[in-house]
Amino acid sequence: MPDPLTYARHLAVRANLITRGRSGERTRLKLLAAGANLLDRLSYRDLNVAAITRQADSAKGTFYVYFDTKDEFLTELLHGYVVFEATTFPTLPRTGSPFRAYRDRIAWYERTFARNAGILRCMLQMSETHPEIRRIWHDRNAWVVDRALRETIALLEKPPHDLRPLRLAIRATGTMLDQSLFERYGVSVGPGIEETNPELLLEFHAVLGFRALFGQNPPAKNLKYTRGLVKIPKLR
Repeated sequence: MPDPLTYARHLAVRANLITRGRSGERTRLKLLAAGANLLDRLSYRDLNVAAITRQADSAKGTFYVYFDTKDEFLTELLHGYVVFEATTFPTLPRTGSPFRAYRDRIAWYERTFARNAGILRCMLQMSETHPEIRRIWHDRNAWVVDRALRETIALLEKPPHDLRPLRLAIRATGTMLDQSLFERYGVSVGPGIEETNPELLLEFHAVLGFRALFGQNPPAKNLKYTRGLVKIPKLR
C-alpha cells in the first residue's frame, strides 16, 4: 500500500495546479498548506498569523483577506483535513485474505496519522474548548467507525444480525489504536509507548483487532513479529 500524502502536501499540490485566473484561491490554499506544515512543530496556541504568512511567502495583511480570525482559519483547515481523510480511505478487496485486508486498513490509518499528526493534535486539543472543532472531531470519528463497520461486514463470511456488538468492538479496538498513536506522536500525555518499531506496533494492533472482530487468529504465516500471540493455548 503506498504511503499517503500529507495534508499539507495535498493542499500545496492543489494550489500549484490553479491557473492565474484563480490566484485568490491559490493564495488561500497556500496559506492553509503553510498552517498545516507549521502544526507539525507548533501547537495551535503557538501558531500565529505572522508565522503562517511568512511560511506561505505572503504579506501579513493577505491572511485577513481570506480569514477573519485564526480560529476561523483552523476550523477550515481541520474540516478540510477530515474530507481529505475520507477521500483517501482505501477500499479493501472482498476476496483473498481477510487478515491482510484488515491489516491494510490499520496500516492506512496508522500511516495517515503519522504523516498528519500535527493536524490531529490540533483537532483533539482544540476540541476540548471549541464546540465547532469538537463537532468536527466527533463527526470524523463517527464516519471512521461507520466505514470500518461496512468494510468489516464485507469481509465476514456470516455477518451477525445484530451489528451493535460488532460496532462496539470496532470502537473499542479503535480507541486502543488511537491511544497508542496519541502517545507515540505527542497528541496527548500518557505513560508512553516503550516499543519504537512502527511495523511491530502495526502488526500488534492488526492481530488484536482481527481477533476481536473476526473471532479467530490470523494465519501465523502472515505474521512477522507476533506469532507468539496466535500460539497462546486456550484455557480449559
